[in-house]
Amino acid sequence: MDTDWKDKLIVAAIDFGTCCTGFVISYMADYKKKKENVITHHWHSGGALSKEKTPTVLLLHKDLSFKSFGYDAEDDFADIATDPDENIKNWHYFRYFKMKLYDENKDSQIRPQSTVTDQIGREINAMHVFSASIKYLKDKIMETIGDKCHIKNESDVYFILTCPAIWSEKAKQFMRLAAEKAGIANDHLRIGLEPECAAIYLHNVTLPDLSASGNKIFYMKEGDAYMIVDMGGGTVDIAAHKINRHGRFEELMIPDGGPWGSICINYKFEQALAALSGGAAFETFRNVHFKDYTDLMRDFEFTKIAYNPERGTARLKIPTSFGDCHSLENNETLTESLEQVKHQLFEKVLLKNNMFRFHKESFEHLFNETIEHIIDKVSHSLEQCEKFKRTKIKAIFCVGGFSDCKLLRDRFKTVFGDRVIIPNDAITSIVKGAVIFGRDEQIIEYRISRFTYGLDWSVDFDSKVHDPKRKEVTESGVVCKDFFHTIAEKDKQIPTDYATIKIESFVKTSTQDRMEFPFYRTEKVPPPLYIDDPECSLMGSMIVGLDDTTGGLDRYVTLEVYFGASELRAEATDNK
Repeated sequence: MDTDWKDKLIVAAIDFGTCCTGFVISYMADYKKKKENVITHHWHSGGALSKEKTPTVLLLHKDLSFKSFGYDAEDDFADIATDPDENIKNWHYFRYFKMKLYDENKDSQIRPQSTVTDQIGREINAMHVFSASIKYLKDKIMETIGDKCHIKNESDVYFILTCPAIWSEKAKQFMRLAAEKAGIANDHLRIGLEPECAAIYLHNVTLPDLSASGNKIFYMKEGDAYMIVDMGGGTVDIAAHKINRHGRFEELMIPDGGPWGSICINYKFEQALAALSGGAAFETFRNVHFKDYTDLMRDFEFTKIAYNPERGTARLKIPTSFGDCHSLENNETLTESLEQVKHQLFEKVLLKNNMFRFHKESFEHLFNETIEHIIDKVSHSLEQCEKFKRTKIKAIFCVGGFSDCKLLRDRFKTVFGDRVIIPNDAITSIVKGAVIFGRDEQIIEYRISRFTYGLDWSVDFDSKVHDPKRKEVTESGVVCKDFFHTIAEKDKQIPTDYATIKIESFVKTSTQDRMEFPFYRTEKVPPPLYIDDPECSLMGSMIVGLDDTTGGLDRYVTLEVYFGASELRAEATDNK
């Protein structure tokens, strides 16, 4: 496997987010001058100003062929919804589908056959939805490269696809398979963990020192420890690192986080509108007047981020069509319903000229639960590092689109003080750092093992220790089967640039023509004795074909496992 990408002509990174997606391109000549020199693609919607990200929204035809992605998909579906000659049932519209891969219980059931739900509740194969989206982005990257330097050969381009650090191995593997289905070669793809990528970028740029007066610069030096809080659309991803004497990064804790991204606020806002008008009226508004719905949610997105707690109010224009749907379903005007509805958002609300004017406490109610979850989790992570690992965290870097929210920033600084640093390019620091990581993935030198990992193994049978039911007689001796053979321990530091473990496994019979290595994981301390323990779960298997059996019982396979990489990797060699 080609592990050195420093001299690759072109490396492109895709930040595939829950709400928004973007990509950057790194050319070798630019990288040699300055690592963070990248070409950032800008997206357009109608006459709006260009942006560095586009909505993660996909539109497919009825036969599941590709129609459009991003702003184009939003605008196309809005046109379809208002066209009397069209029927939205002939189209499949998807948003927020990345959350399908979030694994709250660290035991994802995501499979190639898993489905995601479209705009009107129909289940569609998730692999198809993800791969169609990634293919569009890959093609857009190739188009951008072609316009700049006339390179059209995909073999000259290497790709980084970012994922939350809290994702399961199954979720990361799903993204890799989707990328391969989209046409990205396996050996031209790396998975970058989002908070790590942000950290790498911030280590290469100038940052203000918020704890000092004047225009002082914040420096990260050997021995410094910091925390990255990636607050995106779907999840919050928390990681902590220390800079070692080699100028590289050592992970301090197992990444933590949860489903508290900015879409939580969107959901609460939509629930409030449904509480005001009723579910039927809101669904009619969303499906029949989709353009107005899209414009409303874009306006809400801006209001959500820009809201200033010091002003005491928030204003939001409501489409006329929403009031029409409301009146038709409820036989009363919005103003009349506002006097009766019992929802905190609408306490002390004023409605004039189709403009809502929300009271400070009522509007902030949409945010409170989500922000409290984030602050509690960050506080817990700080305690893990500072109390139990005895490592002082010098700075808390907030990145991701949600970190631009002024209310969230203010709450963070109130709790965590001057350690909070929010870079100017918080929304793009992940994707910009991803290309640096892609060219030098050993910049992360050590990670912390997420679980205790083991293999389904056979060991010499010991009647004093092993279950008699697991006794097995083989040509090479009497063994205990189903044994959990530990190969990496939870919370232990593991290297990223060489194999965590290298072991040899001999055949059991002289005619054995394949060898299987089932990988298991557990959080049980101490680890279980056998792989069928209830607290032990199968991750997957690696199968090695042994076509040449002439060596008899002397044949063995050498297995090397890399648990420190951003994805679990195993390599097997048949020693004939």
